[in-house]
Amino acid sequence: MTRYALISVSDKTGIELLATRLEELGYTILSTSNTAKHLLHYCRKVVQVSDLTGFPEILDGRVKTLHPRIHGGILADRTDQTHLDTLSEHGIARIDVVTVNLYPFVKVRQDSNSTHTQIIENIDIGGPALIRAAAKNYHQVAVLTDPEDYSPTLEHLKQEGGIPEQWGNHLANKAFAMVSRYDAEIAGYFSQLEPQSASREAVPTELQLKVPLHFALRYGENPHQQAGFYAGKPQAWEVLHGKELSFNNLMDMDSALRTLHLFSEPTVVIIKHCNPCGLGSGNELSQAYQKAFATDTASPFGGIVAVNRSLDLVTAELINQVFTEIIIAPDFEPEVLEFLRRKKNRRLIRYNLASVKKPANPREIKTLTWGYLAQDWDLGEEGTENWKVVTEKQPSPQEKTALLFAWKAVSVLKSNAIVLAGEDRIFGMGSGQTSRIDSTCLAIWKAHKYGHDLQGAVCASDGFFPYRDSIDEVARQGITALIQPGGSKGDAESIAACNELGLSMVFTGYRHFRH
Repeated sequence: MTRYALISVSDKTGIELLATRLEELGYTILSTSNTAKHLLHYCRKVVQVSDLTGFPEILDGRVKTLHPRIHGGILADRTDQTHLDTLSEHGIARIDVVTVNLYPFVKVRQDSNSTHTQIIENIDIGGPALIRAAAKNYHQVAVLTDPEDYSPTLEHLKQEGGIPEQWGNHLANKAFAMVSRYDAEIAGYFSQLEPQSASREAVPTELQLKVPLHFALRYGENPHQQAGFYAGKPQAWEVLHGKELSFNNLMDMDSALRTLHLFSEPTVVIIKHCNPCGLGSGNELSQAYQKAFATDTASPFGGIVAVNRSLDLVTAELINQVFTEIIIAPDFEPEVLEFLRRKKNRRLIRYNLASVKKPANPREIKTLTWGYLAQDWDLGEEGTENWKVVTEKQPSPQEKTALLFAWKAVSVLKSNAIVLAGEDRIFGMGSGQTSRIDSTCLAIWKAHKYGHDLQGAVCASDGFFPYRDSIDEVARQGITALIQPGGSKGDAESIAACNELGLSMVFTGYRHFRH
């Protein structure tokens, strides 16, 4: 009785060795057209699916394996005599090994040169059907979707008992997970095609959280917590040097890149515990770094420095004066990499600036002890066209520039958040406090601690001022303009306070509150 091993793959990694070894074990190789042409160079005999079914591939290959002779041969229960009789009656041969991987939908989708038609044509139909059929019958059919499983499966097939149930379960689990991720990618693509207004009308009726492990971590936030990094898409960054990344490193990196994407001019952000402790812009990266470092000269020790330009040697030498865990840049000039690699444990990360502007995941998800919260991303990218000056005093052009810088900065801090800033740098920050006046006082204290003159500076608040106490406090320090979302019952009190003190204030109409 002929035993078939069906092989139909886009990724042909390791497929030659698998096919020849299966032949040695007595299997006849069954394959679709392109894979068959490839395997004919290695195997003694390859039967094409169209020859077995007696029906040609049609519709430009859209229909190849969707046939009872294929799915019957996979799905038949070998322990059920009625199933075996049905196979015999219709002349259907058993297919005991199914090796399939899918059209490269993700790769084609991520290629900026791909057209919509090309993306659609890379939605595999027959492949998932084959995988699901074989995985359903996992106790009798070996379903292979990962080249790493080829060799151990061949070893099992050599044994008299064939595939152990535990290994079959392992293969089925991988197979169903692969199809699930594939379908999620397709659904994600179509969700992006919806008009923005339509996609905002309703939250999704369910969340797809099946994401593969990208790599295991030494531990989580604390040494007693096991942890891993999970990602369904290629990363927008790569490690060029240094020891492995930790859970907290990845969190800080994310915060750094969320901040940098808001700035087009040369900008440097220094991150500590997911909050910026320094932020500056300039004509040169070295100027931007000096402004960022001056914000708070103590906190950068052991922190993360991220820049939005190729890192030059002058800036690298400045950064190198302080112990820095990670340096992140879109690129490194050749002599810079050589210079920075002298410290073997420091991580050097290169990232794709375009890729970090749009989250890889469709929604931001937060885990609770009893469930999940999902929301649209708050990327802080709203324009200034709806900003409204609500005071008698209008902000000067310099103050407007500073207010925009401060508003971007405050949007990435933990709430309650206050930023005191100039046109291109931060002087003081207060965040994570339980009252806004506490954050205000903390920002002022930090500015004074590091020698910053607040005369003529501006103040940004991520949420509204419920009372005038913060306004009175910043006015005493020489702050001349404020920016906040507005929308509080205390707005009138805040506006009156600014008018009384000769300050200008802008309402943005947006809130960037971050728990």
